[in-house]
Amino acid sequence: MGHRRILTGEQIAQLFDPPTDRRGIIRHYTLSAADLAMIRRGRGDHHRLGLALMLCYLRYPGRPLHAGEIPDPALVSFVATQIDVLPDSLGAYLRVDQNRRRHSAALQDRLGLRPWGPRVAADLADWLLAHALETDRLVDLAALVLEECRGRGILLPPPARLERLCIEVRYRARREIERRLTEGLSADQRRRLDALTERRLDTSQSWLAWLRQIPESAKPASMLGVIERLEHIRAIDIDPARGHRINQSRLAQLVREAGRTTVQHVAGYERRRRHAVLTAIDLDLSARLTDQAITLFERLIGAMFRKAEGRHARAFQAEGRAINEKVRLYARIGAALMAARAGQGDPFAAIDKVIPWDRFCSTVMEAETLVRSEDFDPYEVLSEHYAGIRRWAPAFLATFEFQGVPAAASLMRAIAMLRAMNSAGASTLPKSAPTAFVRPRWARHVLTAHGIDRRFYELCVLAELRQRLAAGDVWVTGSRQYRAFEERLISRETLQVLQKESGIPVAIETDFDRFIETRRTWLDARLAEVDARARGGLLPDVTIEKGVLRITPIEKSTPPEAEALAAKLYATLPRIRITDLLTEVAGWTGFLDCFTHLRTGEAAADPRVLMAGLLADGLNLGLTRMAEACSIASLGQLAWTADWHIRDETYALALRRLVEHQSREPLAALFGSGTASSSDGQFFRAGGSGRDASRINAHYGPEPGLKFYTHLSDRYAPFHTRVIAATASEALHVLDGLLDHHGDAPPRQHRHHTDGGGVSDHVFALCALLGYVFAPRIPDLKDRRLYSFARPAAYPTLAPMIAGRINVDLIRAHWSDLLRIATSIRTGTVSASVILRQLAAYPRQNAVAAALRELGRLERTLFTLDWLEDPGLRRESSHELNKGEARNSLARAVFIHRLGEIRDRTFENQTHRASGLNLLVTAIILWNTRYLAQAIQALRQVEDVPGTLLRHLSPIGWEHVNLTGDYIWSANQKSTENHAGLRPLRPIPDTTTHAA
Repeated sequence: MGHRRILTGEQIAQLFDPPTDRRGIIRHYTLSAADLAMIRRGRGDHHRLGLALMLCYLRYPGRPLHAGEIPDPALVSFVATQIDVLPDSLGAYLRVDQNRRRHSAALQDRLGLRPWGPRVAADLADWLLAHALETDRLVDLAALVLEECRGRGILLPPPARLERLCIEVRYRARREIERRLTEGLSADQRRRLDALTERRLDTSQSWLAWLRQIPESAKPASMLGVIERLEHIRAIDIDPARGHRINQSRLAQLVREAGRTTVQHVAGYERRRRHAVLTAIDLDLSARLTDQAITLFERLIGAMFRKAEGRHARAFQAEGRAINEKVRLYARIGAALMAARAGQGDPFAAIDKVIPWDRFCSTVMEAETLVRSEDFDPYEVLSEHYAGIRRWAPAFLATFEFQGVPAAASLMRAIAMLRAMNSAGASTLPKSAPTAFVRPRWARHVLTAHGIDRRFYELCVLAELRQRLAAGDVWVTGSRQYRAFEERLISRETLQVLQKESGIPVAIETDFDRFIETRRTWLDARLAEVDARARGGLLPDVTIEKGVLRITPIEKSTPPEAEALAAKLYATLPRIRITDLLTEVAGWTGFLDCFTHLRTGEAAADPRVLMAGLLADGLNLGLTRMAEACSIASLGQLAWTADWHIRDETYALALRRLVEHQSREPLAALFGSGTASSSDGQFFRAGGSGRDASRINAHYGPEPGLKFYTHLSDRYAPFHTRVIAATASEALHVLDGLLDHHGDAPPRQHRHHTDGGGVSDHVFALCALLGYVFAPRIPDLKDRRLYSFARPAAYPTLAPMIAGRINVDLIRAHWSDLLRIATSIRTGTVSASVILRQLAAYPRQNAVAAALRELGRLERTLFTLDWLEDPGLRRESSHELNKGEARNSLARAVFIHRLGEIRDRTFENQTHRASGLNLLVTAIILWNTRYLAQAIQALRQVEDVPGTLLRHLSPIGWEHVNLTGDYIWSANQKSTENHAGLRPLRPIPDTTTHAA
């Protein structure tokens, strides 16, 4: 029986073929003097060129030039130039296979290369096992084997043997992972694990299925449901340390595979595999349920404050008429008293003229009932929510173990005391109850003249716990998300090792004295320059008069001729169904190969079914309606393909491939240099079951929803997207997309633009540390203060805009902490959004957060000075942000079904919606870019097309794309109808374009 190929043809080519890019060719195929001397001893140009190419192939990729194989022309030309022969002479060499075999044998002896054989394969299999315990991707394992072959001087094996070796080692690794997870499990633990696959009493649902249905809505019943599930998981008594016996990514993969498998199927696994999978599920559910409980806790406490504020406001509005009547009455009385005093009259008689004295006394008593506290504090009505909080708070405090920094010690004692009181059923607080954590705003409600108010005390504890959890001052045992701040960063010892060995991966001078002196010189000079220009009225479109900053708005820069040209070009693009567009882009890029099977690594058997699943996400249609709208697959087939092939990892790989192709399109170079980007959030309303998992942001109206936060390159490539809460700060997520896009590569002063939602001093600081130029469009810039090293008086025109001096001592004191944060983010130890969220949430004045903010003030001041002086920077920022808005318009048009609402309950499904939408938008942009290039060529054959107008062109149009109706794929997916492999354009409209 033949071996089924898992690696795709493209993957095999990447593994076994020589590089074709200029840099790779130079790196691997530059010949040495000794090489040239040996080659020149050959007879005839064709012998010398063939010998040189065989030498190159044996060195890299590490195999002979095969019979009938024709090397890439770029490689042939590069080698031929070095040995001074014509590339055309290779033809004579390739026609005689005897010379190829002789050269291959001779050069293998010269290079000391060993052939592949059973013993070599066995040795490499033992070596590969350790790597297979960390990654399950077949192509990655194959690449490791080939790299090791080159290092050991072994000829590369045939692709089939390589694939077979990797599959065998992968199977061994999986068995070893199962052994490590299950070793030492007691009989009782195994029995309780097996019980997860059994049905719950009086239901048709298994325990495992029930545990996976984690409540999402912010209601007391949801909190109790999560706690009940967590207690069931804890009863199995699996030590969390067991999960650290294997690589965490492999543990997560086991969980993902089980999540796509029915409970009955898991129950049918052989014993060790079944217990390993159930152990992984147990460990994952324990952490997920813990995180969900804390998330619900935060939302429930937040809802309590919102309801109290709403009730307080409604009560004030309800009494508004009575209050207005009293204010008008007392205004008349006041006027009468003032007149009486001026005329030396009787004040009481003056009051009687306005209102009888008895009635006046009654109105005073009525006013006292309308009076609110002096500070008009909505906290007064919080106690009305106490009964609802008590439904879940005792169980919540009893279930979780909290730990905190020394500053949170008083809060930790208060939690322990409440836990003990709840357990004993006590209702009275002891006089020794800790109160050091009580903030001034709470003090008047908690610490009353009659002692400590139990209701307000407990609410204060819960509110303070919520703040401390968000800041990282308090963390939860067993949680992934709510961990200690220090645990998220690389250790100080690791930082010191990096400093000594390879250096810290940051983009600035790590010696603080040199860094701050450079910044001081730079800022002093820039302040002096801008101050002088402002004093002389020389700042373009900027005036500063009496400390008031005014900037003339940017005018529209797209000329009418460019808009007319774009309309003409789009009118020539062929009309196309979205199914055919996706098929065509898949043919260009091979991005469908990225959607490999979660367990086997195989590509999807039917790419049309896979594309239908992608469209179900991207169009917001859903699998059920997609099965009804297409004829190629049933709902079961679509669901199976989506479960096993479509996930975050494969979406990211496919998007990266599309982005790379878009960036390489010749026309895309006109859109931008590739060194700038922007990011923006787009709000989508929630509907159906998605409402329970969403938040309300008053900025977008009263409906709940969420945001897709997307990064877009200046070449219109949407390279990153993330689902964030509607109420989340966009500034927290600016760096995540940039770091995901650039990876470990230095950004080379990449400039990134955001609107006001992305602005924060912390982001300015981290961008500077990591080498990005942060260039946001800051709202209300006239109200943003600048900072200086010297006294503000040194810059008289700018002085009213300068709030103070940079606190150098604060930055110096925490410089190593700032470097550690930046290094942790750069190395992927922690995401930037997690760190920024914790730093922004500190309820007290945290010194590290303050130091980072101080550095951000310095960087923001430098940027603001550039913004004031450079109208080109202002135009560029506006231009890049307009690209993001145009991309959002396309996304809104594509996300057309279900009224454009997010109706998914789980974060995973919401993320798939966002990823599918972004992938589909990127495919449309790439298709448009390639066809617009063809349209420009066609138009230039009949009229002049000025290059100055093309800079205003955008590949965002979608009127020619049919996004609705039946989703049909033809059996023959070939859509190429001309010599360029593209569809024919429509006729050029009979209008003329007038160049500027």
